[in-house]
Amino acid sequence: MKRMKVYIHALLICAGLSSFSQGVSKSILEEIKHRSEQSHSDALIIIKDGKVIHENYFGKAEKPIYIASAGKSLTSLAIGKLIDKKLLDSLDQPIYTIYPEWKQGRKKDVTVRMLMNHTSGIQNNLNASIELEPAPDYKVDNIVKLALAAELTDDPGSSIIYNNKAVALLGGIVKKLSGSNFDDFFAKEFFEPMNIVDYEWIKDKSGNPTVHGAFVIKASDLAKFGILILNDGVYKNARIISEEWIDESLKQSQEFTPIWGLLWWRLPEYEKRIIDDSIWSSWKEAVVDGAFLDKMLPIKDKVFDSKDQFYAAMEHILGEQWPEALNRELPKSIKLSRRIYGEKIMAYYADGYRGNYLVIIPETKIIAVRCADSQGFDYKTDFFPEFVSLVSKL
Repeated sequence: MKRMKVYIHALLICAGLSSFSQGVSKSILEEIKHRSEQSHSDALIIIKDGKVIHENYFGKAEKPIYIASAGKSLTSLAIGKLIDKKLLDSLDQPIYTIYPEWKQGRKKDVTVRMLMNHTSGIQNNLNASIELEPAPDYKVDNIVKLALAAELTDDPGSSIIYNNKAVALLGGIVKKLSGSNFDDFFAKEFFEPMNIVDYEWIKDKSGNPTVHGAFVIKASDLAKFGILILNDGVYKNARIISEEWIDESLKQSQEFTPIWGLLWWRLPEYEKRIIDDSIWSSWKEAVVDGAFLDKMLPIKDKVFDSKDQFYAAMEHILGEQWPEALNRELPKSIKLSRRIYGEKIMAYYADGYRGNYLVIIPETKIIAVRCADSQGFDYKTDFFPEFVSLVSKL
């Protein structure tokens, strides 16, 4: 996929309708600005055709912000760099060739690709705070050893589930193959050539960056990675990473869903939902309560044009606390609906807790960043989940 080369040539800070000349929607831009302010954002940057058409730090000095899982997409770049430098043979290299203790049982079949596309089968809790970031100090002794010691709950490659622990192991792989700690390796290969100097790291007690969520970075520096992606791995006329890796990391990374590349999210042009016969049969086989099935029967086989419409139907049937009701009624392994995706991909993006986003729209040459720190953040209302879809409509 070819992308136009763009660079930041000018700052049009808090631009009103200078955006008209940039060919973006005034109404969508105003909605993004309003929702960003309303949701206690700490930074909002929108770049179009190499020009910053809006930049706002909401009355505060810009500072590095913990971007949580949005950093996974930067971790992906580090693995790409290993391949470029021929330190990693391929994404399909088994983990046991790096950690020989994994040459046993099902673990011998796990590859680097599987760690990155969430199909490794490694035991994992979706809530990272339970195992990887436990209270009171949110640090484990050694996150790499913790990941290595994990059992497999599924056969490698047989299923897909978002997996923080699998990603955490990538930091150890970078250290093993490069001979440098992940933070030193990443700083040398990316921060230094991209003139990023103000940053911090989240680390475990042994000093390993917790690469499932390790980056503390300024929003304006996070935007530079959007430029790097849009430019096929080039930043300010310097080749930072290969175009081949950019393409590989952004394409669909496994057979199960089009929404994931290699630690990058992908936004299809639409996402429809349906409770079809396959979903209904799985509920019955799980011996779901008959009263629940009766409630859901009126919407069986109805196609919802968006997940928001589907969620609204859930709320109408089950009440405002419908997610909790579903957790009571359906086993965790049972799907709520079948998703139908459009073939066209509108955006590629990094996504982190509290709504920390880096969004790249190749077709319109738009890069957008929204960051939110924990201070003053309302965890019930401020995640701004519609940010990516709004940016895709600019």
